Amino acid sequence: MASAFIPRRGEEYLSVNWLEYFSQGDLIAAVERVREAFRVKSYRVRENGRLAVLNVGAAKTAAREGVDRALSIDHLPVSNDQSHAGIRGYGSEDLAVAVELATLVTRQDVHPAVT
Repeated sequence: MASAFIPRRGEEYLSVNWLEYFSQGDLIAAVERVREAFRVKSYRVRENGRLAVLNVGAAKTAAREGVDRALSIDHLPVSNDQSHAGIRGYGSEDLAVAVELATLVTRQDVHPAVT
């Protein structure tokens, strides 16, 4: 699962979505809004695809304490996805950061990408 947390080669950040942007107060409803954003962007999402929910504070702490990296999570809205954000502070070669982030994800944090 760590590969899901590796930014694409040449990209400055790992693309993510900011669930709180939707002000749902309900995690399941916010995840559904992310699915809708993917549909609007015409992302090809596989039936076996998964979405992982990650706590910003825990991610920053894990990277800082685990591999001495300072991450930032920035709101980076795009025209067809106002919830778009990015995790900055590491690149595609930093597998150790990806592993630290992946260890934070529990079974309850994983949701189907397609419903």
